[in-house]
Amino acid sequence: MLGYILLFGKLFVVIIQKTVSQLRLKLTSLIHRHTYKPTSNPRNIVVIGASFAGYHAARCLANSLPTGYRVVVIEKNSHFQLTWVLPRFCVVEGYEHKALIPYWPYLQAPLGSYQWVTGSVTTIQPGGDSKGRNGKVQVSSGDWIDYEFLVLATGSTARLPSRVNWESKEDGMKALQYQQRRFKEARDIVVVGGGAAGVELATDAKSQYPEKNVTLIHSHETLLNDGFGSKMHDVAKKAIEDLGIDLVLGERPVLPRDETGNIELGDRTVHFDCLVKCIGQKPNSDLVHFLASSAIAPSGHVNVRSTLQVNDERFSNIYAAGDLINVGTIKNGRSAMEQGQTVSQNILRAIRGEQQVIYQQKWWEGLTKLTLGLGKSIVYLNDGHTEMTIALRNQKIELDSAAVWKHLGATPYKDESGA
Repeated sequence: MLGYILLFGKLFVVIIQKTVSQLRLKLTSLIHRHTYKPTSNPRNIVVIGASFAGYHAARCLANSLPTGYRVVVIEKNSHFQLTWVLPRFCVVEGYEHKALIPYWPYLQAPLGSYQWVTGSVTTIQPGGDSKGRNGKVQVSSGDWIDYEFLVLATGSTARLPSRVNWESKEDGMKALQYQQRRFKEARDIVVVGGGAAGVELATDAKSQYPEKNVTLIHSHETLLNDGFGSKMHDVAKKAIEDLGIDLVLGERPVLPRDETGNIELGDRTVHFDCLVKCIGQKPNSDLVHFLASSAIAPSGHVNVRSTLQVNDERFSNIYAAGDLINVGTIKNGRSAMEQGQTVSQNILRAIRGEQQVIYQQKWWEGLTKLTLGLGKSIVYLNDGHTEMTIALRNQKIELDSAAVWKHLGATPYKDESGA
């Protein structure tokens, strides 16, 4: 009990600190709007990727850069893709548009402080000086954009239910609707991969369609990943079994490519007419591989210094954040935004000639809400000493998507972007 009280106390302190930080950012932004002046030839800070890490870094920079600098955001997707609702919206019909949030309102920055480019980067050409400054990137349109600082926030690649994998809102909605039809028409559903996405998908599917057979196969003996403790596994396992899901742990079967078929397990055969693979998420590090292959970890993640600069002395002006980097075990939106904020602070410090700050992953970045069927979820906390799970019931079908729309400056669920 004492451990729980101390954990709640620590969380309360974090909430106060983050509230003060947000107020400080708003005050700084207000002052910045009256002091920043657009110029004809600004020096660019280019941000590649605008999910949680890149979008937040761009916002912080656009609201604090001195006159003479500008943020250029390069993002291939037409809308911000809210990844943590994707498992739910793969199963439940009519909510898919709520996962795709219009870009731009979140920046709320003065005129001239940022530019938005829709496209992808094909080439990074670093500058010729000892720090790699005065480089440029080429985008998919063929245009070149100069940069003085570069932020890599390209995230990771995967398929639904982890990532949409389509660039336009229309195509993204169609992809989600296709998954919904698969679940609706299936009789025997097999989900492979017992990470957060797999657990949420399987429990939502069984909750939505209790008459269907749902099997969840995971290669490890415990559910979820290394960022979670045993208590999270125990709670998730019980919820899965209570729903009547067939849980298979410690098996890595050969997966067929057919739409229907059988999977051979150690002691039996499982039939499927809907197979979903929640495995194979990989860091999107191709650009770094060609730029600084020595900075690529065996996992494919990008090695960075404690300041979140790419771990290559030639490129001290190139930073990276989010799922892309090889830092800690926590990979979520909260952690990515913290890294994005650290990157923005360090770029500002570099401009002013000040010492860089160090990023250290904090326990509260791992605070997680995991759904365990429609209307049920748990909140997980672990400060390294005490684990805690809090059960929540009567959750909305759309989860917290409305709150995220508001946080990103958009009106739920109103899309006037025209994209």
